[in-house]
Amino acid sequence: MKRFLSFALCFAITLFCGNIFKVNAQEISAESCVLIEADSGAVVYNKNDEEQRQMASTTKIMTTLIALEQDNLTEEFPVEKSALTEGSCMGLKEGDKVSLLDLCYGMMLPSGNDAANMTAIRIGGSIENFVEIMNEKAKTLGLEHTHFVTPSGLDDDTDQHYSTALDMAYLASVAIKNPLFRQICFTQNKHIVTSNAEYWLKNTNKLLKLCDGAVGIKTGFTDKAGRCLVSMCERGGNAMICVTLSDRDDWNDHMALYDRYLPTN
Repeated sequence: MKRFLSFALCFAITLFCGNIFKVNAQEISAESCVLIEADSGAVVYNKNDEEQRQMASTTKIMTTLIALEQDNLTEEFPVEKSALTEGSCMGLKEGDKVSLLDLCYGMMLPSGNDAANMTAIRIGGSIENFVEIMNEKAKTLGLEHTHFVTPSGLDDDTDQHYSTALDMAYLASVAIKNPLFRQICFTQNKHIVTSNAEYWLKNTNKLLKLCDGAVGIKTGFTDKAGRCLVSMCERGGNAMICVTLSDRDDWNDHMALYDRYLPTN
């Protein structure tokens, strides 16, 4: 609650100073959207930003952040069969030797659900145990309207996997302060060679090529969640984070908001 009051105060100050421009909410295709200042957390633009929605593979921001906070990031271990799953994958095979750092690239670039599952098993001992770690981390960060059921963001049958645009923006603002996280989500292509496996990974985030100043962060899509996108853009020494949930035109929406509130000159 204190965080949201702080956001509101920052927004009011910015509005008073005349730095906010009105944008018609109908111009943004997303069902939920928020644009915040990366450093202060001040809300610059919002549309249903506290409405709870499924967030698809942007979930992997939390999974990756927890992974990067572990020790021995480059220690290799074998992939377990139970980690292999459907949807977008890194390409893991049972018995492959990988490290947590490898899996972080596998989650953030090609959005590997297998990489997310293996991360969960390695850290939590099981996917279920790791999900508890995710939810505890969410509480610690003050994400009051976020609840995780999977480490990957795949659709579940409970409808209890959800967040808000505002919560995801705040999570991104915390994660991007980790230098290794920032490096990973800014990487467009990665060649990983382990002791018995090799992977060629490509980032699914088109904004890295389309948007001047784009830093990342994570794409997502499922049938239930629709297209989801968490991004960050830096221009002229200023940085903003944008989140759209259920957005049929996410690339253009993010670029339009950055061009409106974070001009190049």
